[in-house]
Amino acid sequence: MALRESKKHETWRTLHACALELVDTRGYDDVSVEEIAAAARVSKSTLFNYFDSKEALIFDPGPGDRERWQKLADERPDGEPLWVSVREIIRARIAHNAATLVVQRRILGAAPQLAQSTRAAGERFQQFVQDWVDARAQSDRIDPLCSALLVNTAFAVLRTAYLQWQPGDDAERFLELLDSAFAEIEAGVLDLPRSRTGTACDDRR
Repeated sequence: MALRESKKHETWRTLHACALELVDTRGYDDVSVEEIAAAARVSKSTLFNYFDSKEALIFDPGPGDRERWQKLADERPDGEPLWVSVREIIRARIAHNAATLVVQRRILGAAPQLAQSTRAAGERFQQFVQDWVDARAQSDRIDPLCSALLVNTAFAVLRTAYLQWQPGDDAERFLELLDSAFAEIEAGVLDLPRSRTGTACDDRR
């Protein structure tokens, strides 16, 4: 990574970490953007070069996250059932961000009005996964309806596990809930995706 880009990433991480620490300690409404900038030793104008709101400071995906998501997707083996690939990409992303997610969950528990902000951040990751699945589905001649249903189902599992995860619980509890929720779906009638002819793909891809 070029030095300038590395410094930009470091500034982003510093601002994000300061926002998480201050808001987690004092509460969302009792921390100002100016205080976060001062804690990070940057100007308010510099802060707004990286984030467009206080909510974004807490919930925005980080620089390099999309590349990391792509690496997780690229690591899935050829021939792996598509549902399994999606499940493992989601799980790996949660495991990688575990420490941050724990703090974000506490903040959200104390300030539930921020739920829309965390949903917006999650939608970016879901769109990445959907785009990746669509590319696979096109080459495998999978019905677009089924590929969309697969991704929406997987992220419904993720959201359900998240809502069951209580503020104060650790990351391992979240992963346990996520694994349990996926297992419940997989024990049911899930048989996705299907080919454009409407018959189940032999290899479930």
